Amino acid sequence: MNSAFILVLALVWFYFGYRVYGKYIEKKIKVSDKNKTPSMKRKEGIDFSPSKKPFLVGHHFASVAGAGPIIGPILAISYFGWAPTILWVLLGAVLIGAMHDYVSLIASVRNGGKSVSVITKKYLNKKVGFVFGVMIWITLILIITVFSVSSAESIIAKPDLVIPLIFITFLALLLGYGVKKYNWNYKLVSIIFLILIFFSVWLGTLFPINVSIKNESFLRIFWITVIFVYAFLASVLPVWLLLRPRDYLSAIQMILILIFGVLCFLIARPVINAPAYISNGVFPIWPILFITVACGAVSGFHGLVSSGTTSKQLSKESHGRAVGYGGMLLEALLAIFVSVVVISGVSWGNNQGGFQFYLQKGWINLFSTGYGNIVSGVFPLIGFSIASLLGAFMVNQFILTSVDTSTRLGRFIISEHLFTKFQNRFLTTLVTLVPAWLIAITNSYETLWRLFGTSNQLIASITMMGVSSYFISKGIKTRFILIPAIFVLITTLSALLFLTFRPGGYFSEGNFFLVVAAMIMFFLGFYVAKEGFKILKKEA
Repeated sequence: MNSAFILVLALVWFYFGYRVYGKYIEKKIKVSDKNKTPSMKRKEGIDFSPSKKPFLVGHHFASVAGAGPIIGPILAISYFGWAPTILWVLLGAVLIGAMHDYVSLIASVRNGGKSVSVITKKYLNKKVGFVFGVMIWITLILIITVFSVSSAESIIAKPDLVIPLIFITFLALLLGYGVKKYNWNYKLVSIIFLILIFFSVWLGTLFPINVSIKNESFLRIFWITVIFVYAFLASVLPVWLLLRPRDYLSAIQMILILIFGVLCFLIARPVINAPAYISNGVFPIWPILFITVACGAVSGFHGLVSSGTTSKQLSKESHGRAVGYGGMLLEALLAIFVSVVVISGVSWGNNQGGFQFYLQKGWINLFSTGYGNIVSGVFPLIGFSIASLLGAFMVNQFILTSVDTSTRLGRFIISEHLFTKFQNRFLTTLVTLVPAWLIAITNSYETLWRLFGTSNQLIASITMMGVSSYFISKGIKTRFILIPAIFVLITTLSALLFLTFRPGGYFSEGNFFLVVAAMIMFFLGFYVAKEGFKILKKEA
């Protein structure tokens, strides 16, 4: 089968979803620019700062995407084949994921820019809300830990990434300061800076930076620490100075590399090498597919971003559909693109140059190789090394955008919800970063990370329940939110039971820490389900 057909189908479907279903949701939740947003009310210049729509779309897209829409589809394809993976991304993104991001954003905007855990505590249940907040904070620590380690390891594997990463950070500071203080024409400056960023990619291949630390463990700790220092600065500096412009530049360069890749696919029209469906796999499709592919279909982390950094920067409610719904569809398109790259850009199998061969070397390696093969095949002058570096740079950029945004979100969870009297942004950032750094340098996250897929989807379902309770309190019918919420919740609870008690699961392998953690999550989800059904009865 021609992989270009899948890309064209996805583009048409996502456009239809944005224009039709996105507009339907906009009317249902009564979006109006008469409602003054928190960024316009407060304008305190650190967290609350009104943003131009393209900047905020870029920030939201870059923050929610991260490594999720790349890792998830790749793993799902290896477990289940490409057909169920792509079908879930197409349906999940339009009907659940983009809706989840959009309604979370608007609910937060109408509650002073507060996070979904605060909204859940206020409108659904106080006990659920508090436990939800703790669960979110732990999940954010895990995200910071794992993505910082992934980023550090990719820098060690590809030292030619160092110069481009330094360039984009420095240029983001210039862009943020220039637009804010001197009212620069951001469109013109963006074009100039993007040219410089792509120039830095070429420069990186000429001058790869290898840090002279021979001990591999110390080298790894060095780069992890550098990334954590960056995350600290991104959390405490004004959002307009570093976080927003860097995410914006990252998003634009990602979109350009994505468009270039799509054009190469339309020219090359590579044939799919992978099986459409893998029968008798390690896991059943339901419920495991739905927790393996989260980002790209539906992800609880997105609701945290929508109600954390994004809601504090939205200048008009009418921008919400482009930012929340549209930003999620961009991520879904990325997930589809990654899928077609790895199923047609490399051969299938464990042989030299095959899917499983590169997957063993890491998912960044697999994606960048597939991207390099397709692009260099269409444009031989670019060469495989430059093309594969573009793919690796695109991925690494988005890992860092999840690290910096998660750090800021961790600060918000502490100051807005868990310890409201604790407002010093420097200390609240350290409270999140210090345990994450300790876990990262000791590899202690590997056990807890096995619960991330289920915890992420549990957060999504609780978010939709909490947001529904808010809209119902305002007289708005919310079955379009509650029905997907119940589906995600039942699926996640089933996945928790399966992963815990299956042969070879947490219980049979004697990992009682994971058994206890999974059961705590299960009963929290069950309690939320009970509260959710109460809401459904009220609406019926």
